[in-house]
Amino acid sequence: MTRIGEIIETMSTGFVAESFELNHPPALGSLVVVRLPGAGLVSSTRQGGEGAGIDLYAVVTYGQTAGIDPSRRAVRRSTDEVFDGAIYQHNPELERTLRTEFGAALVGFGRSGRVHQHLPSQLPPLHFSVQEPTSDEVVRFTERLQYLRLLATPYLASGPVSSAGQVPPLQVLSANVRWVYEARGGDRVWLDGAAREIAMLLKSDYEALLTVLYAIEPAESVGTLEGS
Repeated sequence: MTRIGEIIETMSTGFVAESFELNHPPALGSLVVVRLPGAGLVSSTRQGGEGAGIDLYAVVTYGQTAGIDPSRRAVRRSTDEVFDGAIYQHNPELERTLRTEFGAALVGFGRSGRVHQHLPSQLPPLHFSVQEPTSDEVVRFTERLQYLRLLATPYLASGPVSSAGQVPPLQVLSANVRWVYEARGGDRVWLDGAAREIAMLLKSDYEALLTVLYAIEPAESVGTLEGS
């Protein structure tokens, strides 16, 4: 299983993690997982037994690369001869002075072979690994669509306004549906079910609904519609 980051901030609704690869956070809307070895608070003196663990699932809500020192912004380093990727080759210290982080919203958990699509009672521990889920996990978790309600809730609660630097909730929702559709191998039946679930969630906001439905339509279908 691929470790992609380490949790550096945690809360009951999600977490912030530092990516192991500079400038390459996981894709917006992608599903990630934090594996806990046992129920309850995890520490160096208490480890859960095999099969007693819980897997916390979350959806990536933003990515960001900035300096480790928040009081110092990055400055231009390119020249006519050195630019883009070559900047990092000529300035190896950037690997130590910059960091990439990403945020993720908790959307459910798995325990004892069962999937639950609501917030877990336990928040993810600091410094635990964030991992990519397996293909089978993605299919199993997304078989039910109740988790989409958790992604839509910030919009339903406050409307289209989002905090500075944060991705609007409906864009995260759309990105997740596109990502899952691709991860499930272009599963059109699943996509149609997701569209119906979203239509029910946004039935009172027609413009928002159209925005999401257009955003989740596969590129080949959009091309056909625009050419007709």
